Amino acid sequence: MLNKQINFERMLKNRIIKLYRNEEISNIIFLCIGTNKIIGDAIGPIVGSKIKHLENSYIKIYGTEENNLNFNNAKTTIQNIYNNYKKTCIITIDAALSDNANSGDIFFSSGFIKIGKALEKTLCFYSDINIKYVVGESLFNKKKNLEVLKNVAKEKVSKDALFISKGIENVMLQFESLR
Repeated sequence: MLNKQINFERMLKNRIIKLYRNEEISNIIFLCIGTNKIIGDAIGPIVGSKIKHLENSYIKIYGTEENNLNFNNAKTTIQNIYNNYKKTCIITIDAALSDNANSGDIFFSSGFIKIGKALEKTLCFYSDINIKYVVGESLFNKKKNLEVLKNVAKEKVSKDALFISKGIENVMLQFESLR
């Protein structure tokens, strides 16, 4: 588990440093996407709640267990971010279903992210760093995917949310000395 934590933190830190080398960044904004009404989609809000204490004039957190950032309100939130913040680094944390990855795998990417895809809804926007947590297998059917999301083990999501939030916290604390 220690190696997994170290690798997660190294990947996140390297991606943020790479962004800083290429452009000036005024804010880091975490978009913790999902809803706590469905345990398989709750990784974002749980992480958001666990890292909310990091928020300051430089770091902003959107999406917590109390205030979900989901398909229904994401468009407005993202538009507000684009209107109110310039030179931002947007980092998303979101659950995913996959047909070629195992439950519990975490993937990093950058570029456009689609939220709501598993339930045949799609909102697409640009994110500098996407952290995708695989909660189960995609069955390519809205009803079946919803069942997968509802049947994820709560203990696993809670444990992995703690892992992700601890990694983010460690990187942000290291990063304070780099800015």
